[in-house]
Amino acid sequence: MRLFGRPPRAHRHRPRLITAALTTVLATTALGGPAPASATAAAAAAAAVPSAVATPFEANTEGYRCFRIPALVTTTSGALLAFAEGRVSTCADIGHNDIVMKKSTDGGRSWGPLKVVVGTGDQDAHGNPAPVVDAATGRVSLLYATGGWTDGTDGPSRGERSLRVVHSVNDGTTWTTGASLSHLKPAGRRWISTGPGHGIQLNRGPHQGRLVVPGDYTTTGDRAGGQLYYSDDGGLTWVLGAQADVDRNTAPAFPAELTVAETTGGGVYVNARSSARCGTDDHRMAATSADGGATFDAPFSPVPGLDTAPVSGSLLRLHAKELGATQNRLLVSLPSRLGPHVLEDRRELAIRSSYDEGRTWQTAGTVVTPGRSGYSDLALLSTGAIGVLYESAGNIPHSDIVFTSFTESRLDADRRELRLPRTSDTGPNGYGNHAVVHGGAQLSTRNSGKSMAFDGQDDYLRLVSCSDSLRLGTGDFTVTAWFQHSATTGARPIIWGYGMGSGVKQFWLRAEPGSGSLRAAIDTGGAFADVRTTSSYNDGQWHHAVLKRQAGRLTLAVDGGQEFSAAAPAGDITPSAQFSVHIGARPDFPNQPAGVSELFRGGLDDVRIYGRGLTAQEAARVKGGALDVANEEERVRLGFSSIW
Repeated sequence: MRLFGRPPRAHRHRPRLITAALTTVLATTALGGPAPASATAAAAAAAAVPSAVATPFEANTEGYRCFRIPALVTTTSGALLAFAEGRVSTCADIGHNDIVMKKSTDGGRSWGPLKVVVGTGDQDAHGNPAPVVDAATGRVSLLYATGGWTDGTDGPSRGERSLRVVHSVNDGTTWTTGASLSHLKPAGRRWISTGPGHGIQLNRGPHQGRLVVPGDYTTTGDRAGGQLYYSDDGGLTWVLGAQADVDRNTAPAFPAELTVAETTGGGVYVNARSSARCGTDDHRMAATSADGGATFDAPFSPVPGLDTAPVSGSLLRLHAKELGATQNRLLVSLPSRLGPHVLEDRRELAIRSSYDEGRTWQTAGTVVTPGRSGYSDLALLSTGAIGVLYESAGNIPHSDIVFTSFTESRLDADRRELRLPRTSDTGPNGYGNHAVVHGGAQLSTRNSGKSMAFDGQDDYLRLVSCSDSLRLGTGDFTVTAWFQHSATTGARPIIWGYGMGSGVKQFWLRAEPGSGSLRAAIDTGGAFADVRTTSSYNDGQWHHAVLKRQAGRLTLAVDGGQEFSAAAPAGDITPSAQFSVHIGARPDFPNQPAGVSELFRGGLDDVRIYGRGLTAQEAARVKGGALDVANEEERVRLGFSSIW
């Protein structure tokens, strides 16, 4: 399959500091690229965006247990330089980590031998490679963070961390140590870092030619934030510029792992990972700098419309009207699965666009891979293709680093809506624990009202806000739900809160037609209890289940009948960190082991969670549809009246 088109045409308006190759790219992509010259080119244009062209860094090869934290730049000669942390013994953040590089001279189809850029002869923790190219000299400056570490009885711990820089003037063939960057770490800073991912060069405005690299920090006190480093001499010396400093005790979140793009007029747009993990629209933050990265115009604020997980992403300036394009266009690469989990929700890497300088982002975009995917970095290739270097693996989001590329026309041809639908929490307390709808679950009917139908293939719902209202903790609680199914085998989850596995905090309710029961369980992480009925109620009729932890007992009753009971352990069943609640699936879907497919097939309706045990009379009123039962303790109510 041909992945790259013909070399694009030159543009007559070439800004002073953009290389000829990249100026050509901007002109051609602005026009949508040249018309296909042959049937072969037309067929290539119709091909899907490839999830991988090559795997420059593969786990358990070349002396490294795994590779993480990708960075990608195109040099002035058109070569691609891919950087990563080569993690020697484990995939952990803290440990013996080198900074390694590979080079491609054919647009990423093949990659040369691995080069250790930083780390030869030591066992320090070098990381967060942040390369940037100076178009005037061709110099590649690689900023990075480094420090020692110790391996104690409680696991590894990080030592003092500082910033350094190395340079290459021959497309990465050799590297020399640059000037000290100790001045970029003011007194009182504890954590200090760069990127990760590429920096940029400003191509217009009063600071034309300036190199800008992002970073973040925490202090020895309670402050944290993001910052920009810049150079006005091609990367030889660096200045600490804009700083976004917040109090971690009072601010809802602070920016980390910043990525940057030039705005029209020569400013800087910054999009950052938010420290917040809970909430559905709080995983990204943004700010701008009108003075070339010296100061931020205003504090960072949440970015709406970018469904993603807590993860690093990458920006790329694709078009600018100032350079002759018909529109302004920024790209961002991020996993598009919404959720609070650092590992579980890093899936479905996608490219999304902004046509108004980052003020708003399109909810439609192009999925690069539907599978596991973590950090990523974007680059514009000299051919006009868009390149993406990203983390991927089998059952975790990272260990290998994969490269792919595609044209803008192919990117747009594969564009689809990425925002998943929601169904509303209509509880009386306004918690807004709306459920994300996966797999195309559809509204159906129950009696004269609506319900949610699940196909048993990929349909399920998730509550991903991990709000305090969904923390059942150490107290009594009640879960109620209408269900209808006719399965004869397997286990069919109705609702599953938090985690799964032995010794993991959780609660769940599921039909087990294979053993002829409806079963529920709780786990405090140290003690487990379950209870089951004598039927799985797989008759295709609607039934109402009530699960309670109350007064030291775990009870389960169906249709107001016999209450099955077991001793309930005391203790907290909610994880201390982020969590989600699944409806119709186990928490490990879609990453279940081979041969396992535990999904609900049938209908669910009126799912409610209460923060105390309901009386039998109250439970009967819930079954009857009453909306005024224990409202003060109602945490979520999913009535499935609409999908939006």
